[in-house]
Amino acid sequence: MTSSAVPPRAYVLEDDPDIAALEADLLREMGFTVVTCTRIVELGDLMDVALPHLMVIDVMLPDGDGGDITEMLRTAWPGIPAIFVSAASRERLAELAPLGPVVAKPFDLEVFREAVDQALGGEAELQSAS
Repeated sequence: MTSSAVPPRAYVLEDDPDIAALEADLLREMGFTVVTCTRIVELGDLMDVALPHLMVIDVMLPDGDGGDITEMLRTAWPGIPAIFVSAASRERLAELAPLGPVVAKPFDLEVFREAVDQALGGEAELQSAS
């Protein structure tokens, strides 16, 4: 790896600070730079600055549904990988499955890593420092 390589960027949209910190730590271990936000409007602002290589989205948020906002973002920027981490109902999680891997809360760390790898089409393994 050359020193000029820019690490991939991940945006974490999660309103629970403990879960956001855990997800950010896991993503950093996988080689990402991470920006966390707690509200959909903050994610929109981030998207205006720079597009991520991966989005980690909570579904039930104070200002809306993370799945709905992901669909809107993908209309503007198709193809951005996303995973959903949520305690939403089984029915809602099933509705999200076509948009990207779904990880039910509480989640196992390895299941989260596998979802990231799946969302990136296997690329996460190449970027892992372990």
